[in-house]
Order: sequence, then structure tokens, then C-alpha cells
Amino acid sequence: PCDLAHIVIEAVHDSVPRALDKALDLGYDGAQPGSPGVWLDGNPTLLQELARNLLDNAINYTPSSAEHPGVVTARVLADPFGHVVLLQVEDSGPGVPEAERELVFQPFYRALGTGADGSGLGLPIVREIASQHGAEVLLEDARPGHQPPGARFTVRFVARGAE
Repeated sequence: PCDLAHIVIEAVHDSVPRALDKALDLGYDGAQPGSPGVWLDGNPTLLQELARNLLDNAINYTPSSAEHPGVVTARVLADPFGHVVLLQVEDSGPGVPEAERELVFQPFYRALGTGADGSGLGLPIVREIASQHGAEVLLEDARPGHQPPGARFTVRFVARGAE
């Protein structure tokens, strides 16, 4: 049994120094540890890695300046009635064009022209860990119709006791 809210909050805390270095507004919004619906069966080390990779990706691709501070928000949303728990990481960056949304989950794929650091392995690892937990990963615009649209990664898990 894993408390996803606890795991994600821990990952956010671990990411604060990197966010501060980039002058990003990093926060957590959502269910609190121990609340109903945040439990799932899984490997806490792998789930921590999944959350960290999503946060690292958002921090890497979100620009920030004094007049336009970048924002990265992690959240855990529990639906105890639907037996689903969601992990979302949302940013105010350039987003991912629809044509590239499947490509970003391929090993070593890097979006051109971003100048962001990384190996291109973080998101494939996210998808693999999600798959091992019977979860699916969705990528969409965080703010459709706005420029920049940002990106929202949603990992949808089956909550503990839902089988």
C-alpha cells in the first residue's frame, strides 16, 4: 500500500532547490496524505521516481523571468467513488504540440529548439512505471487556447481496494 499524496508531496519538496534555481513557482495542490482515495498498491520507490521525473520534466521545460514567473503545480486528485486516483503535473511552459505527444514517450526523443537539459529518458520511464502499476499517462494542454498553453501530464491509477 502506498499513499500517493505523501509520495508526491515528498517529490515536490525534493524539487524545490531546482525550482528556486530557475525562479519557478513550484507547488502542491490536492488531496492530503492519509485522506480517502489516495492509497494504491505499488512500489513506493518507483512511484517516487515517476513523480520526480514528471516534476523534472516540467522544471526543465518551463521558462521563467521576473515579469513572467514560470509555474509548476503537482496535484493528487482522489475519487474514492470512481476508484481512481490521479497524479497531475502541470506547467506554464510551451506545451507539447499534438503531433509530438506520443513521441515524447519514446526513449531519447527531445523536443527541438527548447534548449532544455535532459537525456530524453524521463518520460519513457514515467510511462513504464505507470504501466507496471496498471496506470495510463495522458498529456494535454494545461491551458487550451492560451499562449503558451503549458503541459499537463495526468497519470490515472486504480485506487487501492477497487479491484
